[in-house]
Amino acid sequence: MKYLPLLLAPIFAFASQAMTPMEHSSIHGYNKNPNLKIKTEQKKKKLSNIKDKEARKIVKKATTQEVEKIQLIHLGDFLIYKATTKDYKVQVNAIDGTIMKKESK
Repeated sequence: MKYLPLLLAPIFAFASQAMTPMEHSSIHGYNKNPNLKIKTEQKKKKLSNIKDKEARKIVKKATTQEVEKIQLIHLGDFLIYKATTKDYKVQVNAIDGTIMKKESK
């Protein structure tokens, strides 16, 4: 019975929706021009289905704490909101709103 969570962990880890390869490659700008950085941030925001306020609500519901810092990043094929609260670090999938990781500080 104590091994059941270990068997189910891979299912939940891969249950989140990922970006397509075309969406993922559109985020990467090889020229580090400041204008391109702005365009990259705009592309990330456009691709995310979950907006900043919604991600904050998801984190608050999961941790019952206010969000201190939130940042939209991509990690591999995933577009995620990386949020920190007083006691937790949380990663929320920006495409479907699932919590990908929740760990205490």
